[in-house]
Amino acid sequence: MGRIFGSPLHRMLTLLASALFFVGASALFADDPSAAQQSGQAPSITLQQAVDQALTTGPGILISNAAVATARAQYTVSAAANGIGLSTTGSLAHSDRNAITSSISTPPSDTAQAGLKLTAPLSTSVSLAVNHTLDEATTPYQTSGVSLSASSTLWDGMAGGSDLAAVQQAALTLKETLAAEGANQKTIVYQVKQAYYTLLAQQRQLAILQQTLTQRQQELSKTQALYDAQSATQIDLKQAQINQKQAELDLALARDNVEVDREQLSALVGWDTEKVYSVAEVDDVSAPVLDAAAAVKTALAQRADLAQLQLKIASGDIAVALAQAKGSVQVTTSAGINLSQNWTLNNGNLGWNAGLQLAMPILDAGSTDAAVKIARLSSQSLAVQKQQLVATITASVKSTLYSLRDLLARADLAKSSLALAQSQYDLAQLQFDNGVDSNLDVLTASVALTTAQVNAAKARSDAQLGILALQDALGN
Repeated sequence: MGRIFGSPLHRMLTLLASALFFVGASALFADDPSAAQQSGQAPSITLQQAVDQALTTGPGILISNAAVATARAQYTVSAAANGIGLSTTGSLAHSDRNAITSSISTPPSDTAQAGLKLTAPLSTSVSLAVNHTLDEATTPYQTSGVSLSASSTLWDGMAGGSDLAAVQQAALTLKETLAAEGANQKTIVYQVKQAYYTLLAQQRQLAILQQTLTQRQQELSKTQALYDAQSATQIDLKQAQINQKQAELDLALARDNVEVDREQLSALVGWDTEKVYSVAEVDDVSAPVLDAAAAVKTALAQRADLAQLQLKIASGDIAVALAQAKGSVQVTTSAGINLSQNWTLNNGNLGWNAGLQLAMPILDAGSTDAAVKIARLSSQSLAVQKQQLVATITASVKSTLYSLRDLLARADLAKSSLALAQSQYDLAQLQFDNGVDSNLDVLTASVALTTAQVNAAKARSDAQLGILALQDALGN
């Protein structure tokens, strides 16, 4: 069917369709749940609230806290082995022996003993023992004794002793765990921010698609009016119907995506996945101005995984020294004072002793050499792992940085494309009003405008996620 563009009839039909268009729009805004601010019924969560919640009750932080507490307890156990310790002992005994083959028997006796032992670094121990014996003879016979003794390892292959080295190794292990859990907390924050910005992008897209559906419904009403007035073709009507159906499907998918993304954020922060809320708008993250060399240097200085590996290497050096110490000479010193008192005979004795002991393994079937070899191989492996990690970090940072540059450029391009699509749509609408373009041209330009809007929103979101990924790669 033909169409007379620019004629009085065309202008009258255009005005009629436009009136129906705006009447339909008013009705749609009145009936659309989104226009009623349905999201206002649910709380709006800020980015800081989400991060704080994740670092308080999130499953990741609970696991991290447990790991830190375990590491501290393990260090306490190791340190206690080379620390100050105090223990006590006590006993009471009675003995009685009767002669079987002779008439001579030993009188019964009672003995009481008490002891106190102090342990200290360098395998040092100080012991104090007190005893008292009573023979139950016709004339009671009593003796008492006091002894004080001490011993210490001066050298066992390592300065300060192997126990001290073991404590130093445990301290490095604790630092390694703290570094790992510090990195884990950064990862938690990164994951929450990533999930937050992803949900925010889906919310923005949902708003665009809700507006799109409203516009498609208006366009269908307008096209139907034009078709009924024989100023639009069956193709125009079919295109408007398809456009509306496409908008309905896109909106349904966007709602599903919002639900899934909200559940993922809830899981990270420790909320019930059925919790309904929206995320508040937040300013875009600024992109750091870094060249590749500066970015790599920053990452190598800040990355927790590299710091962990360096602590492992330091611990490995101690492990080699401990293995070598097993084959070293051991020097131990000891000293003691003994005091005894016979209460029956009213006499006492005082004695002392001192000693120096040397011990040197001569044959151990190669166990020391094997232990040293194992420790050295482990240290060599750690050194290779460090080289690999440095190379991996370098490549990862460069890749993330270059990807971000591309994402930022594409976000700018998407903005330009959106401005162009808006201009093309405005021109198509103007030309249609003047009878130059067809309604089908307006519908096509409208779809192109929506596509540009969605692409621009996605490009903006991709750039923000790219900035977060670079921050994570740098160890921020």
